[in-house]
Amino acid sequence: MEGLREPEDARAGRFVELRGRQQGAFSRAQAVANGIDDCMLARRCRNRQIQRIHQGVYADFTGPLPWATRVWAAWLACGPYAALTGDTALRWHGLSGDWDDESIHLAVPLGRRMERRPGIRITRHQNFDAFVMNGREPRLVRLEVALLTAASRRVAPDRRAALVLDACRQRRTPPDRLLAELSRLPRLRGRNLLQQIIQDAAAGVQSLLEHTYLTRVERAHGLPDAARQVRATRGTAVNYRDVDYLAYDLIVELDGRAGHADAASSWRDMHRDDVATLQGKTTLRFGYQLVTDPCTAASQIGAALALRGWPGPLTPCSPTCPIPGGF
Repeated sequence: MEGLREPEDARAGRFVELRGRQQGAFSRAQAVANGIDDCMLARRCRNRQIQRIHQGVYADFTGPLPWATRVWAAWLACGPYAALTGDTALRWHGLSGDWDDESIHLAVPLGRRMERRPGIRITRHQNFDAFVMNGREPRLVRLEVALLTAASRRVAPDRRAALVLDACRQRRTPPDRLLAELSRLPRLRGRNLLQQIIQDAAAGVQSLLEHTYLTRVERAHGLPDAARQVRATRGTAVNYRDVDYLAYDLIVELDGRAGHADAASSWRDMHRDDVATLQGKTTLRFGYQLVTDPCTAASQIGAALALRGWPGPLTPCSPTCPIPGGF
């Protein structure tokens, strides 16, 4: 490969294949095993034919390092007992999301002493081997462990909820599996909040906006419990209602940015509302105003429910809530 000349024997081809599999990264030990000594490595570095990433870890090219090369280099630098975790593992698992790519997140066994290296963030796990997938290189913690670890590091509760709910909506892991994994992490930061978020996902909540409605509108203001993601059919058409107060024939649809922006989606939403009206149901539709003004939404929904026989009462969520009621 350009920038690194191997001995002319069978090892050369194997080393080329190894570096290709590792996105260009390789360790000193791997180079020595393939007939490349320290003098040759130093000479290639001086000539800018290869570059040193960490102590004892190199890339067989110069210039900017792609994310995948940085991942391999970090794993090679920390030894075979490390495993990708957190945001790094989630991206490696193929989840879409807004990940922290500035640092490579690695897990190591509890008690393992590690030298600090720039660009690598270390997490220590008790029962480390129980969380790691077998037969993978680089080693990788299970998706559920990575997801819970990454969520626990989000400071804002909304960001924790968004991360967990997005993974469940992408059908990468079911809520019951997350709950089982959470039970094995008794010391995880924010564990109680994560448990509630996962339970809400099991009840049908699929997005941050739906979770905001559940926690800051419905629960906070004493509204009755609704069914979620209710399957509705008309002929061959099938759709799912975000929130359905079945006893009062009231539907609440929550329109986030995804899935409602284009003309075809808007027409679909209008048709769905028309079908519900023909079935004797009322539909109220809300967007991201729920985040900044949940009390107004609760007041409107409470009024609609009252018109359909709900006895109430609607309760204020805080001393500053505009909904009448005492604290």
